[in-house]
Amino acid sequence: MQEYPLYSRRDVSEALRMSHSTLYWWLRSNHRGSVISVSRHDRALNFLQLSEAFAIAHMRKTLGISLSKIRQASEYLRNNLGIRYPLINPGIRVGTDVYFRHARDILLNASRHGQVESEELIGEYISRIAFGEEDLPDAVYPWIPGNERRSIQINPRIRFGQPTIAGTGISVAAVRGRFEADESPEDIAESYEISHARVEDALAYAAC
Repeated sequence: MQEYPLYSRRDVSEALRMSHSTLYWWLRSNHRGSVISVSRHDRALNFLQLSEAFAIAHMRKTLGISLSKIRQASEYLRNNLGIRYPLINPGIRVGTDVYFRHARDILLNASRHGQVESEELIGEYISRIAFGEEDLPDAVYPWIPGNERRSIQINPRIRFGQPTIAGTGISVAAVRGRFEADESPEDIAESYEISHARVEDALAYAAC
């Protein structure tokens, strides 16, 4: 399911709350290929490619790492270890072999933060990915403005991979639709039998 093409490019940019043009640029093939693991024949993106975009967005926005350095670290691991999606492999955070250490050094040295802080920031995005078999992501928990809760989940096995309130199967789109139809967050929470805070998190995520 992780590699089933569920998402249009616009689906991915909206799910990760990033501009469509930025994602398009990352997917654009140059002489070295896309920074995300896609082929030129891909018409839609899969969940693992969405997860890679999530990782790259964090590296760019929070760590200030250039695309060229991200690509360098990714290609190094792909070529030496045969990992198809190296940026979303937990080894990028904790791997102790020479290849993971070298790839991590490429990223840390390119960050605008100090090494210790940068290691912690890399850990932040890895900690928001739930891993399953073969160290592949099962779910991503995108950030919500104003808090660190893992209230929103993107899981390819739930609601066709659309963002949902974690553990409920309630889509963020459904919550937003009811709110835009003038239902109050309190009424929505009571209707779904969930906390008011979780409804507010869904609305905050939808609005960002």
